Amino acid sequence: MKINTKQKPAYDIIGDIHGHADELEILLDELGYNENNGHYRHPQGRKVVFLGDYIDRGPKIRRSLQIVRGMIDAGEAHGILGNHEVNALRFHTSDGNGGHLRKNKKENVKQHQATLSQIAEPFPDEWRDWMDWFAGLPLWLDLGPIRAVHASWNSEVKSQLKEIGKLEGETLRTHSIKKTVPYERISAIINGPEAILPEGFWHETDDGKKRTEFRVKWWKSLEGKKCDDIVFHNSNTAMPDLLPAELPVTTPFTQDAPITFFGHYAIMKNKPGPILDNLACLDYGAGKGGQLVAYSWDGEAKLDDSKFTSTPQRKDNNE
Repeated sequence: MKINTKQKPAYDIIGDIHGHADELEILLDELGYNENNGHYRHPQGRKVVFLGDYIDRGPKIRRSLQIVRGMIDAGEAHGILGNHEVNALRFHTSDGNGGHLRKNKKENVKQHQATLSQIAEPFPDEWRDWMDWFAGLPLWLDLGPIRAVHASWNSEVKSQLKEIGKLEGETLRTHSIKKTVPYERISAIINGPEAILPEGFWHETDDGKKRTEFRVKWWKSLEGKKCDDIVFHNSNTAMPDLLPAELPVTTPFTQDAPITFFGHYAIMKNKPGPILDNLACLDYGAGKGGQLVAYSWDGEAKLDDSKFTSTPQRKDNNE
């Protein structure tokens, strides 16, 4: 989604919320936003950019959605889809064969349970409205000097998906069949590319699932690099000192690219900061006991360490 603006905007880009409305309100207050007429706005006209993953895990998913949507509908914010919103659309949409586009199996139910318990089951009519709203959100934002995507920026995939329209009906079904080109295009944006561990190796995710795929530093050249050199570390998981069995196709990020913000990766460390002068992940694990993080952009060409704002890291890490 390309947005043109004549004036020089100022943006506060906020990472994955995952139903932590209290932390979101604390962060908005810290950034200078005030609640007025049912939504938050900034007295100096700053806008928020939300990076997706509004639902699942946290205790106040409904309130989180109300804050995010209220700001977007009032023109005080922009927002994109995260993989959890796309998963929800698939989880609740029939595949036409008696099942759903995302199987309602135990591990998928567990991941989505907080949203089911807080909204989908007690307020089914309201939930259908939220689903319709999710379907209309873009997969990325191109704001000129800055860009926003949930997991990874891929210009080729972006070009292929630019006419996708609303993610509902047949469009949703077409892009929800695993191991197809349409599915992989969506996945590149909302999940990011993954490499495959050498045969006989696996790692365990936070929820106890054993996986042979691992998330990679998609902005770097991966060719000839060992697993431990290219893994996006968001835990203490050890990687073998071996070449991956399979690498995704990636395009190295360039120094002249617009500043790009993404979420998704749940970095669990205390001090937020940039990856490159023009690249930053803003998901610091708010949904896993970590911090909710924002970056305040005011037109600078290079990211500034001092412009990250975060909520205190919580002591709970059991979601």
